[in-house]
Amino acid sequence: MVFMSHDDRSIDINCVLEVAVRAARKGGEVALARMGNPGYLKWKGHRDVVSEAALRVQDAIIAAIQAEFPNDGIMAEEGPEDAPLPVDAPNLWIVDPICGSLNFVQGIPYFGVSVALRSEGNISAGVVYDPCRDEMFAATSETVATLNGRKIAVQQISEGFEAWSSAVVGTDWPRSGERRQQARMIVGLMMDQIGECSLMGSPALGLCNVASGRLHAYWHLDLKIWDMAAASLILQRAGGILTDAHGMTWLYSDGGYIATNGVIHGWALNCIQAFLNLEIQGRTPNS
Repeated sequence: MVFMSHDDRSIDINCVLEVAVRAARKGGEVALARMGNPGYLKWKGHRDVVSEAALRVQDAIIAAIQAEFPNDGIMAEEGPEDAPLPVDAPNLWIVDPICGSLNFVQGIPYFGVSVALRSEGNISAGVVYDPCRDEMFAATSETVATLNGRKIAVQQISEGFEAWSSAVVGTDWPRSGERRQQARMIVGLMMDQIGECSLMGSPALGLCNVASGRLHAYWHLDLKIWDMAAASLILQRAGGILTDAHGMTWLYSDGGYIATNGVIHGWALNCIQAFLNLEIQGRTPNS
């Protein structure tokens, strides 16, 4: 994470959104130029890679933010691991330069650039940019969610079990072995109940695809705040629901998240909890 100094200056939400969009586009330009040519790779952990190109993307985003808000705090995914957490910053920019790192490194054209502003403890503006499709998802706490400037909303085509049985759901594998095993078992249970479950490769885009009606739900068992910050606001301003894996507020999640169109949230939560509860009791769904 990267932490820079901050002040408590008031902000204009429209100006903030413009800066976030500009910063994401700058990062996206660098990312497109380097897709499939990531430079040196460093493994931060098992299945957790950072590339030299991602650092250049992050530099471009931060430079665009600091050009307008030089004294605001910035928390970015790629940076010194011993940097202090800027939890007390009144205006804090949260940046994920490449959400979908493995796709980016492998040259697969599906990843997002995520930029959000947390003001006084709440996400007040956020954008997720897909440079490969030139799609800019955006929202503020005062406006509806948009895709390239046009309003988006979650898709709610039916109710009850019919909605769940026809749902298209996205997910991605956690990095850790234990949570990865949990996710594998949950996918197995879910596939017997829903229409389709797909691996997305980018959590931020997964949430935005729920917000735009392309998916009906997206869940993950092991995410960080930079994966979620911008997309969480976009989803909620599009009419979606986001909780942790236990149905509680997502703000205090231990890494598990469920995002849905609202109609099927209970079904998705029950499916995930069916396995997690059995695990707590020392059993598996097949025992």
